[in-house]
Amino acid sequence: MKVAVYLRDEFTDAHREQIAVINDDARLDRLATRDLPPEPDAIEPQGSVVIAGFGRFGQVVGRLLLAQGHAVTVLDHDMETIEQLRRYGFRVFYGDASSPAFLKGCGLLEAPAVIVTIHDQDGIDEIVRVARSLRPDILIVSRARDATHARHLYAIGVTDAVPETIEASLQLSEAALVGLGLPTGHVIASIHEKRDEFRHDLQEAAGQAGQTATHAIRAKTLRGS
Repeated sequence: MKVAVYLRDEFTDAHREQIAVINDDARLDRLATRDLPPEPDAIEPQGSVVIAGFGRFGQVVGRLLLAQGHAVTVLDHDMETIEQLRRYGFRVFYGDASSPAFLKGCGLLEAPAVIVTIHDQDGIDEIVRVARSLRPDILIVSRARDATHARHLYAIGVTDAVPETIEASLQLSEAALVGLGLPTGHVIASIHEKRDEFRHDLQEAAGQAGQTATHAIRAKTLRGS
């Protein structure tokens, strides 16, 4: 079973508390003693960002989105995470994240973006395929296990893939260069340039492999989409 956690579009004090809780694991235990909120009767999609996976990887993404005032719909399968989220006020819905009907019910047709943060490669692939088939225009950003997986994701329709190995090497390089005394602004610009080169190479390789053509979707900011 998969789980969807839905937040309303309004960025309220309750949302600020949820962000604080995600930032402070110790508060989870204190908040877990509160009474469970009433179960919602139905999903009410309102154009929130869909995040598939709410482990440590997904929590960082969710925290940043919430901090910028974006509502999110989170899909997860970890029961401990589910219970914690329910206890401090998130709205929780169960379903299969690879199911077209469920994704529609969770607001995919109104969502500005889908962000895939789970670690299972087959699961990532299936979510990307289904989301792209339902929404040819949607922004899909996905975690990738490595460069080979990233090429595959570009081939099946992801807008942007983030290979764990490449991204880790870029972050390590950034820390090293700044530590060696290079200006931070120059280092950041160089890292961004190198990241764009990797992305271009992966997209080009996906096309040359004779797989399904990569969807060329102009990247938009979430606020502007």
